[in-house]
Amino acid sequence: MQNSFTKIQFSALILTFFISCNSVKYVPENENLLKKNTITVNGKTKSRSKLDSYLLQKPNKATFGVPISLYLYNMGDIEFEETFDEWRENHPKKSQSFDNVFSKKQNFVIYKTNKGINNWILKKFQAPVIFDDTKNKKSVTSLKNYYISQGYFEATVTDSVSQLKEKQLGVDYEITTNNQYYIDSITTEIESLVLDSLYRANIEKSKIKKGNPFIFNDFEQEEGRLISLYRNSGIYHFEGNIGFYTDSIKHDYYKDVVLKIPDRIISVEDSVFKVPYKIQKVREVNVYTDESAKNRELKPTDSVHYEGYNFYSHGKLKYKPKHLVNSLFITPNEYFKEAERNLTRNHLRKLKSFSPSINIKYRENEDESLTADVYLNPLKKIALSFDLDATTSNIKPFGILGKFSVLGRNMFKGSEILELSFQGSFLNVATDASNNSNFFNAFEVLTIASLTFPRIIFPIRTNSIIPKYMAPSTRIDASVSFQKNIGLDRQNITSGMVYTWKSSKKIGHRIDLINLQYIKNKNIDNYFFIYDSEYQKLDRVSLNLFDTSLSQENDIILEFMDFVLDPDNGYDETNPVDYDVTSDVDERRDILIEDVMVPVFSYNFVYNSRQGLNDFDYSYFMARIVSAGNLSTLLAPNTNELGQKLMFGLPIAQYLKLELEYKKYWELYQNNQLVFRTFIGAAMPYGNSDNIPFSRSYSAGGSNEIRAWRTFELGPGGEKTNLEYSVSTFKLVMNLEYRLKLTEKYMAPYLLMPEIYGI
Repeated sequence: MQNSFTKIQFSALILTFFISCNSVKYVPENENLLKKNTITVNGKTKSRSKLDSYLLQKPNKATFGVPISLYLYNMGDIEFEETFDEWRENHPKKSQSFDNVFSKKQNFVIYKTNKGINNWILKKFQAPVIFDDTKNKKSVTSLKNYYISQGYFEATVTDSVSQLKEKQLGVDYEITTNNQYYIDSITTEIESLVLDSLYRANIEKSKIKKGNPFIFNDFEQEEGRLISLYRNSGIYHFEGNIGFYTDSIKHDYYKDVVLKIPDRIISVEDSVFKVPYKIQKVREVNVYTDESAKNRELKPTDSVHYEGYNFYSHGKLKYKPKHLVNSLFITPNEYFKEAERNLTRNHLRKLKSFSPSINIKYRENEDESLTADVYLNPLKKIALSFDLDATTSNIKPFGILGKFSVLGRNMFKGSEILELSFQGSFLNVATDASNNSNFFNAFEVLTIASLTFPRIIFPIRTNSIIPKYMAPSTRIDASVSFQKNIGLDRQNITSGMVYTWKSSKKIGHRIDLINLQYIKNKNIDNYFFIYDSEYQKLDRVSLNLFDTSLSQENDIILEFMDFVLDPDNGYDETNPVDYDVTSDVDERRDILIEDVMVPVFSYNFVYNSRQGLNDFDYSYFMARIVSAGNLSTLLAPNTNELGQKLMFGLPIAQYLKLELEYKKYWELYQNNQLVFRTFIGAAMPYGNSDNIPFSRSYSAGGSNEIRAWRTFELGPGGEKTNLEYSVSTFKLVMNLEYRLKLTEKYMAPYLLMPEIYGI
């Protein structure tokens, strides 16, 4: 009842806020707020269409019809005093009352704080959109130009302005498209024979075809296609001198199109000549590996010739040519291709050994061949960083975290990247810190090392399967972590070898050839103190069976569990509920305290259609298969008393796991976004294992998933387990989010459809 009353109070508060909001608070006299735009096309109203983007003036952003950002802006004061003296003069009573309580210096701090909050509100939220007739007329022109670009050359656009409320206007745009024009025929006037031959050899890829609507964007795409075709077919001097011409109407709204490409125009002294375009080859490629401002005027002192490439350096060459060639796609004695320059630049940037501003120039030789010069500016070989943070959580009330990182570039002269980080935390994990003689009563240490090679490291050559344009890489990593007085004082050692490459712009692959994890818990006697809810369950069983509370000493609890679960005592028949509770606690404890070795092989397939950072309408798909312990159990010679195969004295985890994930992003009206995500994963232990290791089990909740629940708090299957960490071997998650734009920098997710199921 109390909870319902609180909800009613909160709802009433929100309702009062919106009722009290005044949309036109800061609309000047004799001006009007633009409240609404309506677009009608051939008598049909278009709601939230792409046509809105052609309007130069739009109403304030609204969420479900409510202009929240405007209301929040109106909470500010646009006439807030610029100086403290002004403020005191304009608010004498308030200033005097503050003087009676605070000093003048404290009053000044109050003024500065209020001013800062006010300025933040005015900056972060949206001011009222004042109707501007000039922008309105430009919007009419913009809409008409859009329909002309779609082939509606006789389209008309009219506007009418109406008074909706006091100081609030609405604008109606009435569009009549009339008939659309089409392409009747396409002819060409291409003066250079080589250009004409290339055009005809690739005519089936043309973006403009007979019978298609006369759409301007198709002509722009065709121009881009032809420029790309010629620039990647050896035509070095082609700069895009392309023109499309059309006649008047022939019949029934059809037009003829003529494509004209003149010869190249060159200037010699005071004369201008036209010469045919030619296909040109790149004769040689020069790579300057340490280009900088101070070296620019100096001659290189070291050079190496390798597979047709010339490498130059001021001083001893610091890069192995056979590895650097993997990032060079401009090929000596091959035809000029603009795409090779872009591909070379992108792959050199991915090495992270050179400045991103990579300069690639072409020079024309006397025999009309080309020379490509690649200028690389190396970054510093060693980079250091240090971070210091304070942390707090429900498990770790307070902690100091320090992290020291080292980044090493070009470690073995093949653009290898070495990353080392040392992280340590000093923590207070007590409920009441005042009861501890030492404030920092726990710590954890983590060391991570990784070495990345910009190529596949494998005994057999893989170039024919994974060519260099796929940007293959190999990463070898290892990490060691130790904990003290944190949970079960887990020691975790991992190591792995990972291959990654991209077979296309949208498709990526990853193979974990080996991922080895060593997990050992050093303080399992602390289990029932850490997971107090598990002890509480056993305590209730003890009260039911023996009418006495259970001691929280670990040995006594274990003896109690063994006694209840002993089949000779018959509690499975006489007290099946209590027996099942005890059995479940015992099973979960076995999972969480398990010391295990996890050797994993996995393959990931990723499809991502996103075109760039500004693309908000795309799909993402991931498929992953994991095999753990299959080869290791075959090779391991030792077993324990349970018959489990051992590695380094620990049981080997053996299981199979399959995961699928799909995400779809839709860009909606006014930069809002609708996002759908579904994930399904299943893990099956077998052979050497009865359970999936806790670290490899599924969990739900957290900031990157179902945000209304903390990690491990949700599931399985919505069942209330009262266990601090809810995990499972099967996971199905679906959620739909509407992400609305609150300010220019923040997107707020609004969960529309949460659903989760786990076993």
